[in-house]
Amino acid sequence: MTDTRGCRTALALTLAALPALLGTPDARAQAHAAIPSLLPQPASMSMQSGSFFIPASLNVTIDGVDAHGAATLFDRLHAPHGPILTLVPAGRAQVRMRLVANALSLPAQGYELRVDHGGIVVTARDMTGLFYGAVSVSQLLGAGRKTIPAMRVRDWPRLQWRGVMLDSSRHFQTPDEVRALIDAMAELKLNVLHWHLTDDQGWRLEIRRYPELTRIGAWRRAQDSGPKGDGATYGGFYTQDEIRAIVAYAAERQITIVPELDMPGHAQAAIAAYPKVGSGGTPTQVSTTMGVHSYLYNVDDDTFTFIDNILDEVMELFPSRFIHIGGDEAVKDQWKHSPSVQARMHELGIHDEDALQSWFVERLGKYLSAHGRRLIGWDEILKGGLPASASVMSWHGIDGAITAARAGHDAVMAPSNTLYLDYMQTNRNDEPTGGRYPAESVSTVYHFDPLPPGTPEAVRQHVLGVEGAIWTEYLTSGAAAMQAAFPRLDAMAEIAWTPRERQDWQGFTTRLKDEIARQLSYGVPVNQMGYAVDITTAPATDGHYDVTLSNQIGQGTIRYTLDGGNVDANTQPYVHPFVVTEGTVIHAAAFDQSGMQLAPVTARTLTTTEVATRSGTQFKACAGGRLSVRVPATPDATAAPYVTIDRTRDCVMYPSASLTGTQQLSVRMMPLTHFFNTPLDGDPQAPAMGKDAPHHAVSIWLDRCEGKPLATHRLPHHPKPGQAIELVLSLPAQGTHDLCVAVPEDREKFYYAFQKLSVTEVTGNAGSK
Repeated sequence: MTDTRGCRTALALTLAALPALLGTPDARAQAHAAIPSLLPQPASMSMQSGSFFIPASLNVTIDGVDAHGAATLFDRLHAPHGPILTLVPAGRAQVRMRLVANALSLPAQGYELRVDHGGIVVTARDMTGLFYGAVSVSQLLGAGRKTIPAMRVRDWPRLQWRGVMLDSSRHFQTPDEVRALIDAMAELKLNVLHWHLTDDQGWRLEIRRYPELTRIGAWRRAQDSGPKGDGATYGGFYTQDEIRAIVAYAAERQITIVPELDMPGHAQAAIAAYPKVGSGGTPTQVSTTMGVHSYLYNVDDDTFTFIDNILDEVMELFPSRFIHIGGDEAVKDQWKHSPSVQARMHELGIHDEDALQSWFVERLGKYLSAHGRRLIGWDEILKGGLPASASVMSWHGIDGAITAARAGHDAVMAPSNTLYLDYMQTNRNDEPTGGRYPAESVSTVYHFDPLPPGTPEAVRQHVLGVEGAIWTEYLTSGAAAMQAAFPRLDAMAEIAWTPRERQDWQGFTTRLKDEIARQLSYGVPVNQMGYAVDITTAPATDGHYDVTLSNQIGQGTIRYTLDGGNVDANTQPYVHPFVVTEGTVIHAAAFDQSGMQLAPVTARTLTTTEVATRSGTQFKACAGGRLSVRVPATPDATAAPYVTIDRTRDCVMYPSASLTGTQQLSVRMMPLTHFFNTPLDGDPQAPAMGKDAPHHAVSIWLDRCEGKPLATHRLPHHPKPGQAIELVLSLPAQGTHDLCVAVPEDREKFYYAFQKLSVTEVTGNAGSK
């Protein structure tokens, strides 16, 4: 069988250590140097005497499995820079995979792995366990390792739902990109892909009975839509044949796909295709703005026939036990103002719109239950009373899951403040994607416990597991979705798989760098910015600067040069802050003990202009606002530039500007359309400041965004979305001040995002206009 993974770009790896179960930090460090790296960490592992020498080629036997299953397992055993493998029917093989029903006292999905001088033996009672054993063998054989210490591993998952949600509605991923995510999930023993296929911004699933859902609902167009921001139609959908192929592909990798079709809200794309199923009474189009909208499904019999027919085709395509119906962020305005909906409520004896949503969900739950399926929805379905048939996915923290579990309903933990992977991973301005703030780091994910100490057993038995959500409002490509997911999914995989008492942040971070290298070798575009070096400066005296080097994850030895030279494992290490002069070129990177570089080199040239420049997270929010999101310059752009903005106002603060002599503010800004609007943030076009400032102009205030501006500059009359505007304003002031820089709201066509601000000495004619 051809090893498809062998075609991926190879990267030399250095496997480090699995943390010791007991002992001092020194003992753990020694263990790290000797034991192969496994991630997620096994439930139980004991080291034995001796080792297995790995020859250049290995024979493999797989017993108790049909030919197709054997081929799948054999493919999973291959490893980058590992030995050549040959599948043999019987005889003396150094790697033996055995499926033996009831042979082991292991939980479902568990396996036993033994290594001795003769080779590796994996035994499991079910195909899933044998597959997970093959994943672990692949890790042990990888990276050109010559020997594996003798060991015994007994392993099984802590939680049964180890999920990832992929939002394909806001931005579409190709079938190959979906399969790439499935491959990466399989390598981490993750087992549920929750596939978000419909929303206001696009309907991505072919439904034979209702072709308009994809002919109309799968496409949107705005003046700046499309990857180039040129107004091209944007969208796409999956044919039923493509869905079947992806579902089968996932099943071979022990992953169940749970589809999500949003209802009763987030339904604008469906209503654009079939207006009669909406409750607003007027036609609409597929939304070109992200966020929460007010379009809801109707509640009449014809609409439920429409939904039932769709669910029939969905159940044909997806054999999953659960069907996700969304249920979140259903703004009830249309229901409140619809005479027919209000009449239906009166007929049913329903007292308010939250109770109507509960009735709506219960109606769907009964239909799914009659077909042998179960309904799951976001925790808003708790409002108005939880239907008896429903399970809950909790994103407003963990309370929704706890409430549901206490009432005897199954629940999945997916709290937005720890497991929403569209939040930025660091505060660095060179992050490769867009996303929301505040940053959610790898550490944030790893230290989340879905079953904290003291959780009652009655609750524990209903918490199915955890899920990381890849929402794609600002993740505009498949690569961006992967960069947002990894390495945080590595952390989530371990908290979902490994017993709590075996979880160890220090050991995890040691293994994580090796896992990242392994993922890169498979072609996974992992975000490495947690390991990248931050170069922080502060003015000292007489053109000198104090410099501090660090990285977010706190791993590796930081090495640096001060002449722009290359950085490698032999370059001088960073020990403590140091002082440099203007013009110094700093290059810095982190390295592990083996000399492996952990992230790309960070470079910075310290000049007066560079030090006086602010961008992105170096800004502060204006009073009453919040820098909440980093967005691309146009809604579907797949590359930089990105800008960090307050969605409710085009205003930022340049902190602590030192104004001496004759100086000026250089402004680089982007006109954006309001593609990031959401009612939950307020109206981004509402007036916020600037009664004394001219409209359609950039204005500057000292310290507060009020009163008469210090300086203003008119904006171009016909800007183009996503194309930078550069202006210069004089700063007739002295002392140290925060600068408020804004375009006072006057309901203009564009939102103006500030990309870069620089305070510099006047070198030519500058001034306000």
